[in-house]
Order: sequence, then structure tokens, then C-alpha cells
Amino acid sequence: MRVFALGDPHLSFAKPKPMHIFGEHWRNHADRIAAAWSALGTPDDVLILAGDLSWAMRAEEARPDLDWIARLPGRKLIIRGNHDYWWHSLSKVRAMADSSIIPLQATCFVLERVAFVGTRGWQCPGDEPSTDTLERQEALLRREKVRREYTAQDRKIYLREVGRLRLGLEAARQRRSEFDKLVVILHYPPMNARHEPSGFTELLAEYDVDWCVYGHLHGPAIATAFNGQLGRTRLQLVSADSLDFTPFQLDL
Repeated sequence: MRVFALGDPHLSFAKPKPMHIFGEHWRNHADRIAAAWSALGTPDDVLILAGDLSWAMRAEEARPDLDWIARLPGRKLIIRGNHDYWWHSLSKVRAMADSSIIPLQATCFVLERVAFVGTRGWQCPGDEPSTDTLERQEALLRREKVRREYTAQDRKIYLREVGRLRLGLEAARQRRSEFDKLVVILHYPPMNARHEPSGFTELLAEYDVDWCVYGHLHGPAIATAFNGQLGRTRLQLVSADSLDFTPFQLDL
């Protein structure tokens, strides 16, 4: 079993959204992802999809996107991103997803001696919300002002998501004898653009996490990502456009 990761596929088969408004490199991006994964992946491999799976607002609109994911080779581990408004609960996503798709939300899944823990995360204190994400780019295209301050509500959600990551890691700790490697999947980066410590990075160290993959960053923000070793943990940005739409292989 090999493990690959890619974030932010931003699918929209029910109501097509022209992604090339964010740059020509996004044109036909779903076909490029499928072609790249078909060339790399086998039925024995795992593909992590680190959030922002679909632009859909409702579950029925997301179904064609989940069907597209189901047709990709191998098992697919998915988490919720900030644009996945259709994702209302873990149980509902499990009920509508193909058996080859494993959704994670503050939960742990173990496969062939590798444990996977996933949750959405949130922007860390010290970041400007929405800066250089697709959400910000879209607002700028509409010539709208973008919120910049980190609010009390942001901090509340951040603390809740740190708690959710701890729940997933505690679930993994209870199964410690079942795995040799531990992978954390987040949508948001686990630190701010200045790479300052956060509640997420503290948990990565506390639970001896081997890998943390994350998405969310696009455009100029890709340059702010932390890719490399942080203590025991290897961090890697896997947003689709940062990888030229080709899944990244984890060294496990």
C-alpha cells in the first residue's frame, strides 16, 4: 500500500464552476487530477483528499462529485474543507459515499499499520482570514472588500478544531498497537504564515505524528507554506494547484 495526498479538488459536476477564473492552470483541472492519479494509483493504494472537495451547497448537488471520487482507483480518505457546505455530518457523508471513500472528522482510521486522523482545522491566530485563498480571490473578482481581522468567532472555531484534532489523536492512541505510522490530515495549515507554534503543532508533537498534510493555500499564499520537518513530524502542503494537480506520495 502506498499513500498519496492532494487537497482542494473543488469539483462542481452538478453546477459547473469555471475554475480557470482563478488562472489558466485551473482549466480542466478535474481531468488533469484523474489522469495523474490513474497513472500513479492502483487499487491497493490510498489517496487522501484534504478538503474543499466540492463547491456544492447541498448534499444532492455533491453526489456527482462523490461519484467522480469513487471512480478513482484505490481507497480515498476525505475530510471537510471550508467550502464543503454540503457536508452536514459525518454520519450523513458516510451514508451517501461509496464504500471506497472513508470520511474522517475528528476520527481515526487504521489501514495496513498506518493510522489516519483527520479534521478540518481553522486559521491560526496571527493569520488574516481568507488571505490569498480562492475565497479571497473570488471576492476580489467581485470587487468586494475582504475581512482581515482575526475575530473572537475565529478563535472560538480554532479552539474547537484543536479539540477535534485531539479527539482523533486520542482515538488513535487507544489503538496504538495497531499501527506503526501516524498521519494527520487537515484542510487548513497547522500554523500561520509566520510559522509560529499553534495548538495544532503542539498536538503533532504531543502525539508523535509522522506526517501532517494540509491544503487551503492557493496563489501567492503557496509561498507561505511550511514544507519540511517540524520535530518528528513532516509537514506538506498538498493543495492541488501547489502540486500541479498531481498527488503527492508520502514516504511511509
